[in-house]
Amino acid sequence: MSRKPSEQRHRRYVQEYVNETFPDRDFVIYNCALGPPPEALTRAHPEIPLSHFQKWRFYADAVVGWRELLILIEVKLREASEGIGKLLQYQPLVKQTDELAPYAGRPLQLRLVVPRPDPRVLQVAATHDIILAIFYKPWVGEYLRELGLM
Repeated sequence: MSRKPSEQRHRRYVQEYVNETFPDRDFVIYNCALGPPPEALTRAHPEIPLSHFQKWRFYADAVVGWRELLILIEVKLREASEGIGKLLQYQPLVKQTDELAPYAGRPLQLRLVVPRPDPRVLQVAATHDIILAIFYKPWVGEYLRELGLM
C-alpha cells in the first residue's frame, strides 16, 4: 500500500529536519506511539485483544534523544497552530510510554517545526515553553505555493 503524497511530504520533512538538526543524536523514534491504549476502551471491551487498541494511541512525529534531552517533535507544513495542541496532549503521555522509560530522567523539550514563522503561533508556543523551529526547504516552498499558501 503506497502512502498518500501529503503523508510522504510530511514524513520527508520530519526526517530531513531531524537528520539536519540532530546529526549527533543518541536515537530517534519516528511516528512514536505514546502512552497506553485508552483505558476506557480496553475496560469496555475486555473480549477484544489489547493489541487491537494499539492504533488508538497518539503518535508523535518524532522523539529524539540528544545531549541528555528528550525532544518531542511535531511538524506542521500547514496549520501550525494545531501542532501546539498536539504537543500539549502528547506531553503527559511520554512518561507513560514503555519504550521511552529508559530515558525518563531526561528533561523533556517540546518542539514544533514549521516552514515559516507565524507570530501568533510563536507567542502561544512561548507561553507553553514550546520551541518553535523554523525549517524551510525549497521543495516545501513549492508545495505551499501550489496550495496558494505562499
